[in-house]
Amino acid sequence: MKEDYSYITMIKRATDIMDLIFAANRELGVSEISHELSLPKATVYRILITLAKGGFISKGHETGKYTLGGKFIKYSDRVKRDINVYTIAKPYMERLAAKVGETVNLAIDYDHQSLIIDRENGEQTSLLSKLVSDAPYNCSSSGKIFLSHKSDNEIRDYFNKGYAKKRTIKSITSLETFDKQRKEILQKGYAIDDEEYDYGLYCIGKPIFSHSKKLMAVISLSGPKSRLEHKGYEFVKNSLTETVNEIQIKIDKLEINE
Repeated sequence: MKEDYSYITMIKRATDIMDLIFAANRELGVSEISHELSLPKATVYRILITLAKGGFISKGHETGKYTLGGKFIKYSDRVKRDINVYTIAKPYMERLAAKVGETVNLAIDYDHQSLIIDRENGEQTSLLSKLVSDAPYNCSSSGKIFLSHKSDNEIRDYFNKGYAKKRTIKSITSLETFDKQRKEILQKGYAIDDEEYDYGLYCIGKPIFSHSKKLMAVISLSGPKSRLEHKGYEFVKNSLTETVNEIQIKIDKLEINE
């Protein structure tokens, strides 16, 4: 039989073990896992030790058996948070894109960048077709909001460690320049990318907070600068603000937190 190289065997065995423990809803020992999955005990033991080091599996001190680890609580909270934001924001994003005729993005904070998890397209241009799902903190409206809400030390590290890349002549690459914008962003409640990510592209973003007032996501609106200028920056900003306020009311009503 031809071997299937479309997945890594050891990782598949690890996920099978975690699935088995989850389904059992109780602690399982090496021998029981080995029997259920028809795997050598030595293989099962090595996988369990590796998963335990990563926090995915926990070993009982008295029984020596295994249950799922605390890492899944952390992951579960993150997934539930993102899905809730996505589910709530989706219809409002669709209406905003239809109203303004521009692309609307939903982004979360991930690994020193703004990660877009959903996008509603408006009028298309070659500029917007080049948009990717992740954008740096320093030169995107959503990224600047995420960075603005971090601690002074985190912001300093971001610039000192060279994460801030210069994409256009307008990209912010110094801590001093960003500090000035940060004050305005926190005061006004929105951030602007004025050809800082790409020439000709303009974007405005506003934050969404959890019920406990922690920054949860950012809704942003992107389009060619000339087209947004023609439509009116105030119209665009007010439309975005109205949409974000509606989403925020829904989140607070449902008491959604991180």
